[in-house]
Amino acid sequence: MAKVNSKTHSHPDRDILFMHLKKSGLKLTKPRKAILDVLILYHGPFTAGEIYKRISKKSCDLVTIYRNISSLGEIGLLRRCDFGDSIARYEIADLGVHHHHHIICTSCNKVEPLDDCDLENINHIAKKRGYSHVTHSLEFFGICSDCE
Repeated sequence: MAKVNSKTHSHPDRDILFMHLKKSGLKLTKPRKAILDVLILYHGPFTAGEIYKRISKKSCDLVTIYRNISSLGEIGLLRRCDFGDSIARYEIADLGVHHHHHIICTSCNKVEPLDDCDLENINHIAKKRGYSHVTHSLEFFGICSDCE
């Protein structure tokens, strides 16, 4: 299980997320609200199982979590994070509000957000080559100061 550093970084406002959900044609169901609330409160990224452990078991079962993660990802509310270990983790998508990367400790699996991204101009370079809707994914790995 990844340990997520509790340093705060801003996500899109809860109301903006719920509005985006409705504009996409999906209803704000109890399970979707529970998933989004966990990811807003604890930031993530988390596996479906980790999300499930953080919500009330009365909200939904694990299968419902998987189903809703898929639909929330399809409409762009969740971003899948790939840390090279074949484990799918999810966090709130930036929706143009907060773009970031992560640094992961290879010893204790702590995950910290990196709020600086100097790759934003890559969009300009890609457009010059005829590409549009360009995104990127970049994660860093190392040993944290606690494990050093």
